[in-house]
Amino acid sequence: MAVTYYDARDFELKALLSKKGKKKVFVVFSTFGEREANLIYDKIFLLKSELGDFVDMFFLSHRRAGEHPELTEEKARSAYDNIEIVICNTLTVPDMGDERGKGADMRRTLYHINCSLRGDSTENEIIVVFLDADVVPEHFGGHFVLGLAGAVLQGHDFAKASFWREMGRVKKYVAQPLFSVIDNPQVRKLTEFSYPLSGEVAGTLEFFNAVRFWQMYGVETGINIDSCFGDFSVADVNLGLYDHEHHPDLNIQKMSFGIIRTFFLQMIDYGIIELKDNSKIGDIFKATFIDEKGERRFLEFDLQELTYKPLRTLF
Repeated sequence: MAVTYYDARDFELKALLSKKGKKKVFVVFSTFGEREANLIYDKIFLLKSELGDFVDMFFLSHRRAGEHPELTEEKARSAYDNIEIVICNTLTVPDMGDERGKGADMRRTLYHINCSLRGDSTENEIIVVFLDADVVPEHFGGHFVLGLAGAVLQGHDFAKASFWREMGRVKKYVAQPLFSVIDNPQVRKLTEFSYPLSGEVAGTLEFFNAVRFWQMYGVETGINIDSCFGDFSVADVNLGLYDHEHHPDLNIQKMSFGIIRTFFLQMIDYGIIELKDNSKIGDIFKATFIDEKGERRFLEFDLQELTYKPLRTLF
């Protein structure tokens, strides 16, 4: 089944409130330390003002830089006093340790949401919208939630944001070329995502419970691939213009390595490709280069990351 395309402007609040019925929309912002404290206040306050009761619950998926409560938590509560703050440093999940990473913390928050339902709603009645907190304010608005949740309310299991972004180096020069390399009917759907690495996604809780989560850089790629191989209906939603802070080149290289590594590991898992002669997918990113002083430099980083079984295996 091909990806279905939408524009965020296709969805209006009044129509979606009527369509929503008994379903619930949960919005999750992911933050680290205090770097997004002011941004998180502005975004939660804006969404509450623009969308009212369309959003049933806000969650702050927060990883503290230290041991004590931080300004980000305080700002989130001042924007909306009923927000639920999930401290990922200390949240225990049965099959996870204390490993850090965006994907690991997304999974912890989903585990918390599952546990907090207490039979009040079923998996397919909950729509979870994940949003990055560091989007620049001039591009952010209620259309992020209306577009993504709206696509799920149309009957799709998973909705992925797309947009125009000034840089997008990993998307343009790594992910999109990589996803075109293997021509396979199921893998082909990866080429239909307009921005495959976007962190803004939505889906039913049932969908998120059914896919694997990668610990760090591979989380978006891993979910995309699982969405192609499962019996899922997938949407791509154009949010318009978008930007956030740009990463330095070394971080871009690490992200690229993680995405390529995840892609090939999952191609092996699904039986699409096979390695022979004792070959294996490496965990170490190595690079040799000449710096701006004309000196030879060497880099080596262990970028192994865990992959977690679908959350449904825990319930």
